[in-house]
Amino acid sequence: MYVCICNAVSESDVHTCVSAGAESIRQVKNACGWKPGCGSCTARLAEAIGRARASAGAQPSAA
Repeated sequence: MYVCICNAVSESDVHTCVSAGAESIRQVKNACGWKPGCGSCTARLAEAIGRARASAGAQPSAA
C-alpha cells in the first residue's frame, strides 16, 4: 500500500528505510528522496514507521 501518493512511497519502502537505520519521519523522507507535496501523508508515514520499527523489534521513538 502507498504511504505517499505524491512521492510514490510504499510501506515496503518505509520498511526498507527503517531496516537501513532511519528512525524518524525526517530520516525516512530523506532516505526516500521525498519531495514536498500535499502533506496529507505525514500521519500515515508515522504509523508506517511505527509498524516497521515494531516488526524489526525496535522501540518506538518520537517522530
